[in-house]
Amino acid sequence: MFATHNVRRSEIQRITIRFEDCLRLARASEMASWGRLLEAETLLCPGRHVPMSADELDLLARIHVKQGRFDLARKRWEDAVKIGDCSAKYEECIRVLDDWLAYRHRMLIWRIKLGLWLVALLLSIWILLRIGSFITV
Repeated sequence: MFATHNVRRSEIQRITIRFEDCLRLARASEMASWGRLLEAETLLCPGRHVPMSADELDLLARIHVKQGRFDLARKRWEDAVKIGDCSAKYEECIRVLDDWLAYRHRMLIWRIKLGLWLVALLLSIWILLRIGSFITV
């Protein structure tokens, strides 16, 4: 009877801990959806400890993406791939992040080229106007 009581007690403790983890994840998700990213991150990482469940790592990675901390987001998804059941989902997140960062880099290069082209065009127009003013004089 005593052993059965201890088994039940440990099972209740395990269920309680799991429920508290799910509740903490839900609260952090709600805060993140409201834009309260630092509070959500604090809930997920009490005492600056990295979460242990794949779902918590996934949410933390998404928070990092919203904060612009892409290297940390990638690391969190890589950690989630190692421990999670849905590793294909997290690998897809990493692939999408890499594609988006490559696109962002291409857009930056395109903007720089466009800016240089406009400067060259304006400089050419200015030079032509200067030459035209010398010819008419």
